[in-house]
Amino acid sequence: MKLVEHNGDQGGYNPDTGNVARFVVFGAFGEILARFQVLELAFWGILAHRQKRGMTLEQRMGKIEGWNRGVLGNLVAAADLPAELDEEAHRAVEARNYLVHRFMRDRMPFLHDAAFCEQVGTELAKVSSRLDDFETALGDHTRALGVPEVTDDELSELGLANPDPNLWFS
Repeated sequence: MKLVEHNGDQGGYNPDTGNVARFVVFGAFGEILARFQVLELAFWGILAHRQKRGMTLEQRMGKIEGWNRGVLGNLVAAADLPAELDEEAHRAVEARNYLVHRFMRDRMPFLHDAAFCEQVGTELAKVSSRLDDFETALGDHTRALGVPEVTDDELSELGLANPDPNLWFS
């Protein structure tokens, strides 16, 4: 598989179109999966907001550990969302599961074709757009419940600032 082709006497390299298209598809796919992982945190917020007052830190951490071991579908079921939002949440779970378990496997044999990659990119863009809408609706719902939003400053105070790539990847 040729990643780049040499540009003769002109110097430099030109990326192979099929490989660039495939790289873009994998990037879009990875972004969507990451967004589904982050989406779980909104459900954690709803569940944490509902915890009874008076629970010990150990009890609360036990709950969080359970959520961390769980799957998105279980979090959605436990969140007790309004009907329309619940329906869309279950569709999101189905979409996430399909993406994780079948989407790329079904398309992998054909990703050498730049035109096919464009079709796959369009499919992923539609999923991304629908996820945008769902994240907005879920955010509106969590704010209406009074679930606090954590600021970047609060994350920094907790020691959860953006990782330094020099520390992580060196």
